[in-house]
Amino acid sequence: MTRLFLHNLGCSKNQVEGELISGWGRKRGVKLTSRPEQAEVIVVNTCAFIQEAQEEAIEAILEAARMKSEGRCRKLYVCGCFPQRFGDELPAELPEVDAFFGVGQWQEVLDLIAPESKDPDFGNPYLQRLPGTPRHYAYLRIADGCNRGCSYCVIPSLRGSYRSRPPEEIIEEANYLVGRGVREIIPVAQELNSYGHDLGLGRRNKPLISLLEKICTVAGVQWVRPLYLHPPACDEELFKFWAGQGKLCRYLDLPIEHASGRILKAMGRGGNLRQLERLIETARRQMPEVTLRTSIIVGFPGETEADFEELLDFVQRVKFQRLGSFEFSCQEGTPAAALPDQVSPAVRTDRRERLMETQREISHDYNLQRVGNVEEVFVDEFEKASGYSLAHSRRDLPELDGDILIPGKHPVGTFLKVRITAAMEYDLVAEVVEE
Repeated sequence: MTRLFLHNLGCSKNQVEGELISGWGRKRGVKLTSRPEQAEVIVVNTCAFIQEAQEEAIEAILEAARMKSEGRCRKLYVCGCFPQRFGDELPAELPEVDAFFGVGQWQEVLDLIAPESKDPDFGNPYLQRLPGTPRHYAYLRIADGCNRGCSYCVIPSLRGSYRSRPPEEIIEEANYLVGRGVREIIPVAQELNSYGHDLGLGRRNKPLISLLEKICTVAGVQWVRPLYLHPPACDEELFKFWAGQGKLCRYLDLPIEHASGRILKAMGRGGNLRQLERLIETARRQMPEVTLRTSIIVGFPGETEADFEELLDFVQRVKFQRLGSFEFSCQEGTPAAALPDQVSPAVRTDRRERLMETQREISHDYNLQRVGNVEEVFVDEFEKASGYSLAHSRRDLPELDGDILIPGKHPVGTFLKVRITAAMEYDLVAEVVEE
């Protein structure tokens, strides 16, 4: 029996392809292991979105290659966005790798791992995926690719144009996940607002609203947390629907990327500061208790100190409860790479540090406001070293936002009511009120 170690890198959308390899591999008799030194086959499922992701992919590949030369590993395969982008160069650069596969080629990977038991018909392949997340939540990829064409982004060249999955297939998968014990479903796409347009299901946000409504009716689902929204495509109809659905977490991921109209135009994002303000005002009017998350790119070509100060002022006024930031990563072949006035690495780093210093204060103030609240949580893991169980609430995105720390060991997936007793910059401490 072949032992397989799968190393997943990158975003949740990419992770789903790794979960397909794991699930179908197990169906074919492959033994999955969490210890790479015990594996006879290692698969590195990669990301190549920014420079840091590319460096992480290379590091993971070289580490797997070392295990291949020193241990039990006989075959090393690399798949995903990294080979998709640099495939022609990689065989010569990384001869230790037995084969490279691009985006969406998980079936080809599988056929090399377990060639003796090929499946003639995969049907709905997602009904065999093996989620790598804790048992109580899972990502549900509703579409792949992107048509937005942001000037800094390589996603369309890596993953192709926007392709929606049929709603009936998605709902079938949602029921499958619930049958495996999932209670929180996280629908994901490069951006959600375009869902269904390519299938002729309607315009604007109507297809997305219809799909989310169906997901919320799946028996056994407690929370639904969709990721990610394209801010210029959001409207009052979408937020009004969101506010009326009890299972939808009042959690909006709105990656604004910047607030300067000049920089947004150069990014190909559309919109301006005033439109962003109106969007956030609408969301908070419809859902006063909403948690807003965003992502921001600093140091985009041409970004002046005045542009950055405009962004910083916007963040201070709006007070996103959650914010992630990235330094601009110049990606060869993108329009942004050819723009003049590239910002120096030192300035990019300084601006990001200033932005995150501001956000730490906002996050801490938000957490302090939660002290005394009674909130429902799912337990995600137990930290033996600290003696705390780590959990998340409707207001917290698992794996990315801060944790809620609960003294003692509680089984993963346990649903609790807790009272928040203390607040840190990103994490909270709580005590159990009700099991």
